[in-house]
Amino acid sequence: MNIRLILIPSLLLLICSAGCITAPPAAEDPLQPLDYSLSENWAYLPNASEEKPVDVFYLYPTLFKTLYVDSMNTSDPELRNGAVTDVLMKKGIFEETANIYAPFYRQTGLYSMLGNGTWTKDQYIAEKRAYEDVKAAFLYYLENYNEGKPVILAGHSQGSYRIKQLMIDLFVDPDLQDKLIAAYPIGYTLSEFELAQYPQLKAAVGETDTGVIITYNTQAENTSGSNIIAFPGAVGINPLNWKTDTTYANASENDGAVFFANNGSIEKEIPNFTGAYLAEVDGAVVLLVDTPDPAEYSMPELFAEGVYHVYDYYFFYENLKENVADRTAAYFAQMSAA
Repeated sequence: MNIRLILIPSLLLLICSAGCITAPPAAEDPLQPLDYSLSENWAYLPNASEEKPVDVFYLYPTLFKTLYVDSMNTSDPELRNGAVTDVLMKKGIFEETANIYAPFYRQTGLYSMLGNGTWTKDQYIAEKRAYEDVKAAFLYYLENYNEGKPVILAGHSQGSYRIKQLMIDLFVDPDLQDKLIAAYPIGYTLSEFELAQYPQLKAAVGETDTGVIITYNTQAENTSGSNIIAFPGAVGINPLNWKTDTTYANASENDGAVFFANNGSIEKEIPNFTGAYLAEVDGAVVLLVDTPDPAEYSMPELFAEGVYHVYDYYFFYENLKENVADRTAAYFAQMSAA
């Protein structure tokens, strides 16, 4: 089985043929957020009959590569399917603990995300549109779905970037800070500079601290190029031993990696998949893993060999699932003791 095919719907970039991405439909106002009172603007909503006392608000990663169109058309069937499939792949981490809310949002494409030092007017508008969708979806969720429940925030890649924007913008509110169990914006940089500038951003330092941010960027020990998502100043935490220093966690501490077929169903599960440790590479703290074969798990059409960005969740799937439950239990224990 070619492991490169397993995760295509949830890649940072889904490479499309010419014409795959089109302009937003005429009914969609490019200057206004999507209408989140409409269920079709949500990639995933929970089953009310299985309601849990906690919610997770999740944002999918970048689903397309384009130099010509800077906003995702949320009516495009292929992109909608990619977003839904990504949620299906991630939901096993959260669904035993939380109700999952995942909005469609008009994310920016590769060109707008990476930029070239200067943005065109269209790129700026696309960037603003992407965040305004996310903000509108979160505010609608709070007003209409939350009903006072504590919240977990989560995302991957561009989704993680948007989660960080949301926290910088809205989580200055002490009430929202109090509602936050934890945030998992995995696969994007959380920098020392941002932690110093925005007091509402707090990096996790252990296994069960709450109101904190859990993130890391995964790569092989001898990666041939830099991890393009880990910028200088990036901090991180090891999802196997929940330490922020260089302490090595061996593969016996890895409860299981999980890999998926293109329809979102589990393809295989591998316990004790890899060990991991944090190290500074090119000025950024990254998570180095020692078992995966770069030739099997790298995607050279997207990243340098040994950059495992698309596997940030999947290599540590069972550990993340357990951690979501543990942090949630710690949150409720703190509330009971208060």
